[in-house]
Amino acid sequence: MLLSLLAALLLPGVFPLSMVFGALLGRLPGNAARTLALALLPAAGVLLLSLADPPRHGLAALQALMLGSAVLYAWRLLGVRELFVWARLQAASAGALVWLAWLHGAHGARLFALAAALLAPAVLLSLLAGSMQRRVGAAYAGLRGSIGGAYPRLGAALAVCLLAVLALPPFPGFLALLDLLRQLGGGAAAVVLLVWLLWSWAGAMLWQGTQFGPAWPAAPAPDLARAQLFGLSLAAGVFVLGGLLWSGTWSTF
Repeated sequence: MLLSLLAALLLPGVFPLSMVFGALLGRLPGNAARTLALALLPAAGVLLLSLADPPRHGLAALQALMLGSAVLYAWRLLGVRELFVWARLQAASAGALVWLAWLHGAHGARLFALAAALLAPAVLLSLLAGSMQRRVGAAYAGLRGSIGGAYPRLGAALAVCLLAVLALPPFPGFLALLDLLRQLGGGAAAVVLLVWLLWSWAGAMLWQGTQFGPAWPAAPAPDLARAQLFGLSLAAGVFVLGGLLWSGTWSTF
């Protein structure tokens, strides 16, 4: 019980305890510190969760809480345009699905793989939000139009990152959600599909705000370096390959 309570404070997704996580990230100075916390705190939460056993009673109520939390944070995405806040809320919605997988028996390596597939893209989006803020003064979708004209590498990185955040193929989040759906009953699976739909809706709005519209004026700061873009591309390739390799073993756990 104590381990799962501590995990709820570190791994966002259990409303209202996830509000503590959000408040903590909001108080950290600078985007770098917030991005690091967005990566490390949920990882610690998943570690604690993997050491705890699911409760024997009240599973239906806990499942309803996780599903409601996932829908709540996914719905809140529709009204957010600031990229870091968007990443934090999406991580909270995805974190609720990690909790749901734990309730249905996911543990150990399988739980870590599912959590990484669903949460890692939000960390990258937060990192790219910092890059955007340093170049244009704000990480806000729809601020002035398409960022790709002045910063084509950053624009491309944001576009690919959004595909990963929304759990679209070939990224591991797609395979992780399929693995979760096969564990659930019809009602719970329908709610997870609703969450996925809300992610896509909010992501389309974010995509429109960053990739479409009039081009930005001449860039006052340099775009992402080619080495940075290569590193991001390599990381994306490893991420996709890791998901494909793991997808063949999830069904054996």
